Amino acid sequence: MTLGRGVRRVGPTPAPSPREAGRGSGRVGPTPAPSPREAGRGLGRGGRRIGGAAVLVIASVLACAHKPEAPSATLQDFGAALARGDLRAAYALTSADFQKRTPYEAFAAGLGSNAADTVALGKRVGEQAARVAPRVDLQLGQGEALSLVLEAGRWRIDGPVPEPWGQRTPRAALRTFVRALGERRYDVVLRLVPRRHRVDLTADKLRQYWEAHKEETRALLARLQAALAAPIVESGDEAHMPYGPEHEVVFVREDGVWRIEDPD
Repeated sequence: MTLGRGVRRVGPTPAPSPREAGRGSGRVGPTPAPSPREAGRGLGRGGRRIGGAAVLVIASVLACAHKPEAPSATLQDFGAALARGDLRAAYALTSADFQKRTPYEAFAAGLGSNAADTVALGKRVGEQAARVAPRVDLQLGQGEALSLVLEAGRWRIDGPVPEPWGQRTPRAALRTFVRALGERRYDVVLRLVPRRHRVDLTADKLRQYWEAHKEETRALLARLQAALAAPIVESGDEAHMPYGPEHEVVFVREDGVWRIEDPD
């Protein structure tokens, strides 16, 4: 099969003297209530002060809650726990998934009965902890990965970044073909067809062919998905990837990119 076909003061106010009473008759009596505007003005000032303080406290708590911890800190704590013989503290530093698979008794037994050996292990772990580079490898599927490293408290991409539809290597071309055919991106499949098979060939013709052979297409994709990590042998501008008992993908290099001569 060729590909071409294919997120106030408190208390009572003293009574005024008669002279004072006569002089200020308009002022005796309860103090008038503040106007709504004055009351609102005072409340606004107090509200702003209280609200500002609350925001600062919340922001501080959230910042602490989300600050990433480097792997070296956990390794140092783990090593220190082992070195002082505190196996419970060491076990508490393991993941929830690990604890589901391995109960504490099995964890402790795995360290052996010689306390000196456990202490020595803890010291070795602690000594090496500072040398661990904080790094995470994110698997994107079909063998593609994206790496991140921790720098100055933030995770950053540590390339190379996979191309959306790569053809720089035979394996990249294979991954592109499998993904494009599975997502019915026949315009991308067309890019993978060698020049000599592209005469009068269009994405629409590829769609017609592959969708007229749905069972064959599903079977081919299943086989290729299972063989994405199979060895590929390059020889000049040609490459071969045998897979299964009697299948082989043939690649050709044209214009600096790899295309698929035959996927099956």
